[in-house]
Amino acid sequence: MLLFDEKGRMFVLHEPAVADELIDTVDEFVEGYDGRGHPVRAYGEPGRVILAVVAMEARGDELRARVARYYAIFAARHPTRVPPQEADLAAFIRAVADDWIEE
Repeated sequence: MLLFDEKGRMFVLHEPAVADELIDTVDEFVEGYDGRGHPVRAYGEPGRVILAVVAMEARGDELRARVARYYAIFAARHPTRVPPQEADLAAFIRAVADDWIEE
């Protein structure tokens, strides 16, 4: 999963089952996408947060725009500051997760 906070910073969550260990409250991120580009939202009480898909339609254009913004603004340590260019959305998401450098 690719998660974004209110400032546009990106975080990669490889195992959604441990979301409650990494996300304390539902307001810690404002937008997220699963490995196929479906939007996800956080639900639950503090310390018991789960992530759930909220739409079955992939939002590829929105996701690519979010990733491009992250690379342009926040990826200062990335050697190129250019996001992966895979045409297939799932391949793009995998490439972004593999390419991610924690800031």
